[in-house]
Amino acid sequence: MEPLSLAASIAGLVTLADLVFRAAVKYHKSVKNAPKEVKALVDEVKDLSLLLHNLSLVEYGLATQPDPAAQANAQPPKSHHLHQCQQLLRRLQTGLPDFEANSGLQRLQSRLKWPFDISETKEMLQAIGRHKQTVNIALTAQSVSQLQICPSRQRESSNMIQDMKRKISDIEKKILLDDKRERILGAFLAVNPRVEFEANKSLRHPMTALWLTESTDFQDWFNIEKSRLWCSGIPGAGKSVIAGAIVDECLQLIQNQPNTALGYFFCTYKNPLTVLPCNILSALCYQLALQHEAAFQILEAYNNELDHSSHLPVPLKTSRLIEVLHDICGVFGRVYLIVDGLDECGDHTNETVRSMKRVSTATANKNINVALLSRDELEIREQLEQEFNWIEIEAQNHDIQLYVGSELATLIEERRLRLRDPSLKDEILVRLVEGSVGSLVSSITSASSPPTELVGKL
Repeated sequence: MEPLSLAASIAGLVTLADLVFRAAVKYHKSVKNAPKEVKALVDEVKDLSLLLHNLSLVEYGLATQPDPAAQANAQPPKSHHLHQCQQLLRRLQTGLPDFEANSGLQRLQSRLKWPFDISETKEMLQAIGRHKQTVNIALTAQSVSQLQICPSRQRESSNMIQDMKRKISDIEKKILLDDKRERILGAFLAVNPRVEFEANKSLRHPMTALWLTESTDFQDWFNIEKSRLWCSGIPGAGKSVIAGAIVDECLQLIQNQPNTALGYFFCTYKNPLTVLPCNILSALCYQLALQHEAAFQILEAYNNELDHSSHLPVPLKTSRLIEVLHDICGVFGRVYLIVDGLDECGDHTNETVRSMKRVSTATANKNINVALLSRDELEIREQLEQEFNWIEIEAQNHDIQLYVGSELATLIEERRLRLRDPSLKDEILVRLVEGSVGSLVSSITSASSPPTELVGKL
């Protein structure tokens, strides 16, 4: 995760931790004879919040005034650690009583019973302790790295460690290319899928989509041979951003798996070339051909069939491309194919879905894992629901909460939002998150709707 992205994620956690701390304090002060574990929980959440505050400042400093050697040696928490911390804080937030409820009966009920039993509370205390330890390790590692690095060796240290910790951002070329090979490959790339991938990756807020990539459904799809996944959702639910997250996660997972390949494609009505089945399949063939010499030779043989040198060129055929794709995939031990936006193919939707289904369900498929994303439309569902594991994509409250929390923290830090009462930040966070579904997510991530404007609409 990039420094600025990490800093934003931690800022969102800080806001959430503050909200939980204030809610726990209100309960402890309002309820007589509260269990002793409640006081312990208040203290632990306070300590965690302070540590997260410190970590947020450190990461923000690294992001805005980067020291290459310090960045290279720093050991920030991994995204799944932050995700687990977020899940715990969310569990506390949703379970703690609402003392601001409009109903007098609800406020009375809030005072009657601590919402967690003793064993649950002890379990959460232990979990908070583990998260504190993780953050402490990150803070300690950062301090030590700054002491150990000699300024005269910063560049050398940075280059060495960056090479070791390099993050794969796209498919790597593993074949030698010359002019002839470039021409052959060019015949199969009517549209470059990386353009849409980069666009959707830039829209993704850090730590969002972890609800999917950390889920059992995703892990099963990735690990079990010939698995098929169909993710559907309403407009504005972030399907293409989720698709980008799946591609990005696969890129990271396969870099240590030899003889494994990845291909992806984003269909969009904005570009008519992206909705044609032959362009989708040929782009997948192109990407896989870059990743193995034998795969390229198979594509080269098909190119010779087309015989571009005489008369008019022979057009690409969907049925033949599927056969070629299966042959190419046979070169690898495992292949992952991700295609987003099936519903955006218009008149070509049925053929596109049928083609991708053939790729994944044909007996020729011995090692292909396929993930497809689209709206939940009847003609798509009828073809996929029996053969694919289905996941419904919805605007996730915890994703929205993390984004809004980090934006609020930024606004307050930059003094563009001034709050006399700290608890007002909690109310703003809750109101924005609870009121957001589908299209509101789009407005939050749109440049035309800055957070100050959204706050003003409360």
